[in-house]
Amino acid sequence: MKNILLTIFLAVLASTSTNAIDIDTLWYRYSETDVLSLDFTPIEFWEVQQGIKEFFVPSETIGDYNYNEEYLVFAQDSTPKLLDWQTREVVEGFGKMESKIERIKTAKSKNEFMAKLSQDSNIIYFWDINTKQLIDNINFVYSFEKNNYKWKKTVHEYGYVGKNDELIYVITDDANDVIENINPMFRENHYYVNFYSRETKELVDSIYSFTNTNEHYGGFNKMQVMNDRTKIAWNHNGGEINFYDINQKRFYDKLVFDERDFIEASDIKLNKNNNVIGITKTESCCRYIKLFDIDSKNLIYQFGKGSWQNIAFSNNDNFLTSNISPIIVLFPSHISTTSVIDHSDNNNFTISPNPATNTINIKLKWIRIY
Repeated sequence: MKNILLTIFLAVLASTSTNAIDIDTLWYRYSETDVLSLDFTPIEFWEVQQGIKEFFVPSETIGDYNYNEEYLVFAQDSTPKLLDWQTREVVEGFGKMESKIERIKTAKSKNEFMAKLSQDSNIIYFWDINTKQLIDNINFVYSFEKNNYKWKKTVHEYGYVGKNDELIYVITDDANDVIENINPMFRENHYYVNFYSRETKELVDSIYSFTNTNEHYGGFNKMQVMNDRTKIAWNHNGGEINFYDINQKRFYDKLVFDERDFIEASDIKLNKNNNVIGITKTESCCRYIKLFDIDSKNLIYQFGKGSWQNIAFSNNDNFLTSNISPIIVLFPSHISTTSVIDHSDNNNFTISPNPATNTINIKLKWIRIY
């Protein structure tokens, strides 16, 4: 499967009878043998009968919902586009960019989104969804000289923060071995999370993340903006989720999800109410899905079989979904339970690709979770 597919499905959990219970529409981005992202639609419910319902649009990037949850913003052929959830219509009108568009992030208080291009560029662009016009950009220095080395700055991740999207965050690293080939003994990478004013582009805050050298490797950088838009949850240290207040410019809490200090989360995701965090880990040493109550730090649920990758909660908190490569499974969330679940019987969806037709089949079956 050469094309990257943005596949949109209604996932309906069925009982042993033919009656179905509507839940959120599950969508995900799929490439070759991996699911690259998982999410639920914010508002829309589509009815399907027991069996298969397929709907997808080709996409070259991971999209995001616009501020009023009317559209999914995605990209085809280096061009931003909108998908209307109700009509399933693709809305065009944006100009084509010079190269492939990378991760799209939308503002949550206005009809605007941001993205950078896949070419070796340090420019982040901003579009107005209403006018479909490119309206602004922020350009980061490509290289600089320091300590007798020529350093290369790389933009890795970005997004809006603040209740009114007044700030953007940008994760960057500075490396001294990209432009010039130097002795491995002296190679360094410095990672930061920087916060900039959306309007003035001025740097307003910077958090040191970690440094990689020949003697030390950091690597802990999975981050999630919390739903109040003023805080972030960050796998800042091994086995820990650290919580940072953007307004107060300080770390205010932490959650230890693994006692081993070398563990980096594969994915972290908060539920809609910001009171439960889901964490996945895929490596052979430690494969699991874990759910924690953020306030009490209590472990709500743990499932230790399989290399689970992405994770997402349904909007009503009744379900969560995760994947092992191309297989996606829908679980009861266990959020309402008071103790750790060791095992349970669940009627789950297993969603797997059909290489012959480039579509995804939704199959119902009983499985036992241990």
